[in-house]
Amino acid sequence: MLRKLIIITGPTGVGKTPLGVNVACTLAGEVISADSRQLYRYMNIGTAKPDPLELAKVKHHGLDLKDPDERTNAGQFVKYARTLCEGLWQRGVVPVMVGGTGLYIQAFLDGLWAEESQAEEIRATLEQRLQVEGLSRLYDELGHLDPVAHSRVTAGDTQRVLRALELALTGNGKRGIGAEPFDCTPLAFCLHRERAELNHRLDLRVDNMMEQGLMSEVEGLLARGYHRQTFGLQSLGYQELMDFSEGRCSRAVALARIKLRTRQYAKRQVTWFRKDRRYRWLDLGVWGREGASQSVLEQFRNHSGF
Repeated sequence: MLRKLIIITGPTGVGKTPLGVNVACTLAGEVISADSRQLYRYMNIGTAKPDPLELAKVKHHGLDLKDPDERTNAGQFVKYARTLCEGLWQRGVVPVMVGGTGLYIQAFLDGLWAEESQAEEIRATLEQRLQVEGLSRLYDELGHLDPVAHSRVTAGDTQRVLRALELALTGNGKRGIGAEPFDCTPLAFCLHRERAELNHRLDLRVDNMMEQGLMSEVEGLLARGYHRQTFGLQSLGYQELMDFSEGRCSRAVALARIKLRTRQYAKRQVTWFRKDRRYRWLDLGVWGREGASQSVLEQFRNHSGF
C-alpha cells in the first residue's frame, strides 16, 4: 500500500486552512496541523486556528496539544506527525498536512540532523526574537558572540545571521548523523498570492482578529499567569498587544507593528518555501479557493503512484 499524503503550505494568511478542509472533506481524509503556534491552548484567535465550522467538517490533529509555557520543537513534531500518519494509513485514511511552519514540514519529510534536533529550541527562540526585536539587534549580538562570523555575514541577510547565531549559541558548527527520511509518497503544494494582494489580506486579518476579541484573548492569557517571556506568547500579535496593555505604546502603534511584522514574516516564509523544489505552486488569486481545491484533487488522482 502506498503511504500517500497531501501537504498544503504557504505564507500566513494566504488561505491554507479552508482549502485544506475542502480537500480533506472530499477525500474523507483528516487534517494534520503543521503550525508551530496552533498547538498551544488558549491561543485561538491570534494563531488563526480553524473555526468551529471547519473543525466540524473534518477531523483535525495537532491543535491544543500544549499549554503556552511548554516548549516545543521540530523533533517533537516529527515524532508526533509520523506516528499519526502511520495510524491514518492503517485505517486507509489520507493525511492532509496543512500549515506554514516550513521547518516542521521539511523535518517531517527529510528527518533531522542529530545536532539540529538539539538546537531546534534555540532556533525557534531566535525566530521569535527576530519578530519582536528585529534583525539589527540579533546582528549586533552575533558581533559579541562570534566576531569572525559577524564579519562574514551581511547585516541584512536574515537566514545567515540566524544560522550564525544558532551555531554561536550551541557552540557547534558541525552536523551529526542524519535521521532517515520518512517513508511516504507526498504531493506538496505551496499556495501563494500576488504580494500586494497578500499584504492587503494580512492587514484585514489583523483588523478582523481584533474584532473577534484578540485583545481579550491576550488579557485572558495574562490572567492565567502567563507573561511576555512565556514561550508560546513570544508570537506575532501577542507581544505587541502586551506592549499596549502595559502602556508602552498606543493601540494604533501596536496594530501597525503587528501588520508590518506579519507582512515581513510572510515574505520570509515564501523565501523558505522557494528553496524546496518539491512544492507545486498554486496562485489563489488566479485559481480561487474552489479552483485550487480541484487542481489539488486532480493532481492527487492523476499523480503517478497515487
